[in-house]
Amino acid sequence: MQSVFMKARASLEAKGVFAHGAVPEAIADSWHRCLSSGLNPLGDPVNAVLSYQELRETRQRNERLIALVRPELELLSNQIAGTNYMTALADGDGVVLDAIMDSEFDASECSSSIRVGSIWREDLRGTNALGLALHTGETSMVTGGEHFFAKHGKVSCVSAPIFDSQGQIVGLLDASSEVAARQFHTQALVSLAATNIENRLFVDEHRGDHIIQFHPREEYLTTQSVGMISADDDGRITGVNRRAGEILQGLELGTVNAFADLFRGGFGAALKPMASGEVIRLVDWLNSTYFARIRMTRRHSGASGAKRAIALSVPAVFSMTNVSDAPVFRDDQVHNSLRLAVRSARLGSPFSIVGAPGTGRTTLAQTVHDELHKDRPLIVVDCRTANALGEAERLMADILGNGDSDAQTFSVRSGGTLLLEQLALIHGGAAEKLAQVTNRLLQLKNGPGWVIISTADAGAARQGDWPSHVKMAFSHLTQMAVHLPALSDRTDFAQIASFILAGISPGHRLSNTALEALKKFKRPQNLKDLTNQLRVLAVQCPVGVIREEHVERHLGQSEIDGQACSRCNGNPAREAKCQEINRVFRQCNSNVALAARKLGVSRNTVYSHIPD
Repeated sequence: MQSVFMKARASLEAKGVFAHGAVPEAIADSWHRCLSSGLNPLGDPVNAVLSYQELRETRQRNERLIALVRPELELLSNQIAGTNYMTALADGDGVVLDAIMDSEFDASECSSSIRVGSIWREDLRGTNALGLALHTGETSMVTGGEHFFAKHGKVSCVSAPIFDSQGQIVGLLDASSEVAARQFHTQALVSLAATNIENRLFVDEHRGDHIIQFHPREEYLTTQSVGMISADDDGRITGVNRRAGEILQGLELGTVNAFADLFRGGFGAALKPMASGEVIRLVDWLNSTYFARIRMTRRHSGASGAKRAIALSVPAVFSMTNVSDAPVFRDDQVHNSLRLAVRSARLGSPFSIVGAPGTGRTTLAQTVHDELHKDRPLIVVDCRTANALGEAERLMADILGNGDSDAQTFSVRSGGTLLLEQLALIHGGAAEKLAQVTNRLLQLKNGPGWVIISTADAGAARQGDWPSHVKMAFSHLTQMAVHLPALSDRTDFAQIASFILAGISPGHRLSNTALEALKKFKRPQNLKDLTNQLRVLAVQCPVGVIREEHVERHLGQSEIDGQACSRCNGNPAREAKCQEINRVFRQCNSNVALAARKLGVSRNTVYSHIPD
């Protein structure tokens, strides 16, 4: 009798649909993603393999990772040794960098596709353990018929992600065999090996910092299940390992910057006895107790001990549920501007926020308002549209308390924040009304205070047609100015992009290479343009990790429209064909399978002409 799973498998192959409940949830979700990508379970997976030069460059970029993983790979191979097996290391993009296999597996059909340089993302190879672990960030096992492509049905594999101290997947450990029975035992070994590698990477990356090991039970301080946090000499956190995120569950690791944000008692008081070799007790802000010690390390050669605090990525992959609702102000200049703005507001001094369009002027003003008196009114006047005198008179009458009492929702007596956007653009009678109300608010001595904030474009000319009394009134509003840099000049781009994407689609994450690709785009509207680009990526990309090739494919088209790929440049006939393939590819919203069907060519042909 055919099992429920095999019936679902048969339905997938025959009809392209299946009963979701008959398949393990993670596998079912992966099958759905594969179907959405236009893959055919009875077809051929894309034989995606890097060229010799591309593989050489990829291995060079991951040279340190390969060196650290190789001993663990050999140990894992010895632990699962028998017949017909392979262990492999892939990078954070699913490219196999190193592999060890026995002679039987090497002679099998599977070995021809699972080789160094091959790419095992889901959208290319269908459901497989490497691709699934890369997508979910969790240890994954895919056996036989659980693979999307029928051609992969003979092999079973287990894969575990390797995270760095910023919560990004930097590699994947895989064990594959044509003997499915041993994979449940192998899964535990692969997970343990990945943890060992993560801890070795953590220590190697943070040799110049203080590495604090902690655990609720003292005897576990010498095991691989220990939590680790690194901090500089001032107690600023520079990294955490994945186990620390699990132990400190309930504390928002994605938003903390200092040791004191996690534990009571201060960093200096804890460091002194640990530096002497003592095991101490730490108490976190949820009153949980841990044993802790310093892990003694040998600094990298040439290390000078210079401070190098690195803000944790927001959100870290292993603490996605702890994304803060607060905007990101980790750039030094922006953080200083926020500090000065809050200080001015507390003293009742008006100030102006100066920056190019989309640099976050309104967001900064909203943050100041929330910091001081979130429960009071925030009144926003867009001076570009407030030049109609009737509209200005109605608004000012409400603020001054002279309006219709039935409709009035705030008054001068309530206190709050008055935000004047693009103050330099108001003129005529509306400017005089606005000057009248700001004078009134500035003259208040008793009762709830008002914060008056104006915004201006960087480099904008001062308004020249105001009457002298209006100029005098507005001069009080612009004497103090805080400046916001363009997005391209900010040092917290990665945190900003992750924060915005989490608000658009919590199920998506950006890889390090995707962030680097995003940085290269010109954005006249700064954060507005970035938000629009991230919305496009959230719509176009399957839920999971957004990678560099996704950014280039879905956002890079505007820069290459009308151009042929590098392989076709210089040959008029090939250029015309290449441009046609890219035109249809764009019309199909970057769906390779659909474009291939419309053009009557193979998917490989489309892949060879579109941006990498």
